Amino acid sequence: MNELKISDNKERASQEANGTAIRGLLDRHFNEERLLGQLFKGYFNNKMTVLIFLIQVKQHKPEARVVNGVCCFLDDLYHHMLMDSKQKQYRRVFFWLKRFVQKLPNVKASQRGSALDFVQDLYDVFDIHPQSGGCI
Repeated sequence: MNELKISDNKERASQEANGTAIRGLLDRHFNEERLLGQLFKGYFNNKMTVLIFLIQVKQHKPEARVVNGVCCFLDDLYHHMLMDSKQKQYRRVFFWLKRFVQKLPNVKASQRGSALDFVQDLYDVFDIHPQSGGCI
């Protein structure tokens, strides 16, 4: 049978002084934050994969809903997930990528290369690195 331990005031005061009295709450908060970070990375990688496929496929005209989805993703990244201090620096990258996707497949090979460079910039600014370890 489980025995209940009744802690005295000295032990409770010692825990509070050492910061251990609410450790469970802090650990839970840390775990939830880490889980949210993993979810964001998964979301980011999935959406970026669609963008990379669109950049690499040469003679395919993407559906309007796919283009709109990529543009909405880029807007969400820029407005809601990019730090305010970085928005001015990366504004043109987001704008350029949206215009590029809207013009597909009528783009130059050099523009495709630039688009991949901008995608790499987005991976860098969000400090997300593809699992493959290679470059995009």
